[in-house]
Amino acid sequence: MKKYIKILACLAISLVLLCGCGAKSSGAAKEYKASMEKFFDNLSKVNTDINSINPEDQDAVSKLFEQFDILDKEITAMSQLTIPTEGVPETFAYIGDLSKSAADYMTQANGYLHDSFSEGSYNEHTLEAAMECYKRCNKRIQYIITLLHGEYPKDESISFGK
Repeated sequence: MKKYIKILACLAISLVLLCGCGAKSSGAAKEYKASMEKFFDNLSKVNTDINSINPEDQDAVSKLFEQFDILDKEITAMSQLTIPTEGVPETFAYIGDLSKSAADYMTQANGYLHDSFSEGSYNEHTLEAAMECYKRCNKRIQYIITLLHGEYPKDESISFGK
């Protein structure tokens, strides 16, 4: 179990890249930028909290559950933000679908994580499913960060219709 908590903590670290959203001066763009900065600040706090979990503690799993519940809530809230269309790079047009997909994967990851340790037992397969969904969520967050910077992600498995 220690191994999985460490892996999840490492994955959480990669979620915490701060964004300098390339938003220009429109009011909606400024509001969105502020919301996204708050989102990334909240992810940074979750990352710190996850890294502070001692895997040897008896309540390590419940602390991890709590942090994943917070991640799920934060990513879902981010996915519901209204994305500005004026005063922002054209790349912002792709953020909506990616954020909704990231939120869906995080919700699945959180559910699988809770199922992995349900009823006092441990299920490695369900934990692996949680980690896979979490990785997929993280990948979409990385894409969003790139798009916020006005760039297109360099990944052959996706197309942005440019």
